[in-house]
Amino acid sequence: MKIGVLVQQPVALRRPPFDGPASHLRHVVQALAAQGHQLRVLAVLDGSLWRTDDLEQFHAVEVRAMDRGPLRWMERAVRRVQYELRLPYAALFESVRFALACRQELAGCDLLYERMSWVSYGGALASRWLHKPLVLENNGDHLADLQAKGIAPQGAQRRLSLACMTWAVRQAAYVVTTGEGWREQFLQRYPDAAPAARVSTVENGTELVSLLQRQQLRTFQATPSDQPVTIVYVGGFLPWQGVAILLRATGRARQQGAAVRLLLIGAGPGLADAADLTMDLDLGAHVTFGGPMRAEELAPLLAQADLGVSPYCGWPEFSGLKILDYKAAGLPTIASGDRAAGRPATVQHGQTGTIVPPCDEAALTAAIVQLAADPALRRRMGQAARLEAEARHGWAHTAHQLEQIFEQVLTP
Repeated sequence: MKIGVLVQQPVALRRPPFDGPASHLRHVVQALAAQGHQLRVLAVLDGSLWRTDDLEQFHAVEVRAMDRGPLRWMERAVRRVQYELRLPYAALFESVRFALACRQELAGCDLLYERMSWVSYGGALASRWLHKPLVLENNGDHLADLQAKGIAPQGAQRRLSLACMTWAVRQAAYVVTTGEGWREQFLQRYPDAAPAARVSTVENGTELVSLLQRQQLRTFQATPSDQPVTIVYVGGFLPWQGVAILLRATGRARQQGAAVRLLLIGAGPGLADAADLTMDLDLGAHVTFGGPMRAEELAPLLAQADLGVSPYCGWPEFSGLKILDYKAAGLPTIASGDRAAGRPATVQHGQTGTIVPPCDEAALTAAIVQLAADPALRRRMGQAARLEAEARHGWAHTAHQLEQIFEQVLTP
């Protein structure tokens, strides 16, 4: 089938190392292409519209109906009035421009698959104009994300934004969420727009399943190591990602006799604060900052680590790419979540890892101490995690599930 992939909010698709959203999108497109489908991606990159058929060659897209002539002047005038009067923002021109670009570049597609983003309804407009089914991909609660960052819309802006998003959801033929918890929150957020029967969960994948073979993983190697236990964290350094709690828990675990060292891989806002806290805790000799890495660089480091950690604090984690990478590398994972509710679902407490309460430094410390002292438990959990990753977390598995949904949507 011919699939148009829509990305209206900026995602850095072109230059590695790729962040979570870009990595997810690229792997979904590549896995679907490997299944024999034709895909064209239409995306907003660096403030402009681009298309690509292979994620290598990107071509600028001019929307002839809006980028020149009277409509362009009208847009500027309306934006000026909106700015001066501080009127509520509805992303009208951005969405119309994106929809026109879809009509111009994707008319031959069988369906549209859009990464859902806040106050972006160009895909919904294009679906109506082209008479093509729209499948939305939901990766989290956008409004909750804005609230966590302290920039959530209020008053009339909030009502208008929710109205736009509700309308866009109502146009979709199907909605895919990347975690069961996200599915539940999505249905609560849009109860009248998306019937539960057409909202389902398709987990993310990880390329480390194919990049790493079992015999490369420490958890499958018979020779015991007398080196300190290596704890690895992959991700960003924003407060809700919990790195400060992880650093303090690592320090407390060492004080309790755990021979552990910490490897932090990633970059972004908060990195300098994490480095300062490392020195304040006198952990400079036991913490390494690896910086951002491509998957090919990350894979061998994870293969020889002992524990993966996902210490979110103030943000629910229902399915994280880092957890899937840890599992593919044969690492037991310590993850923040709701153990009673089985969240995150990608960690089976006591089987493939340990779930601790979010923001609970003492619980995280205890989990580190327990797993650091028990290599047999780490080995059992790590092997179970890898086997589960092989069965469920390869991108080909994700693509196959999406393919089934697309076929269902296209079946009369």
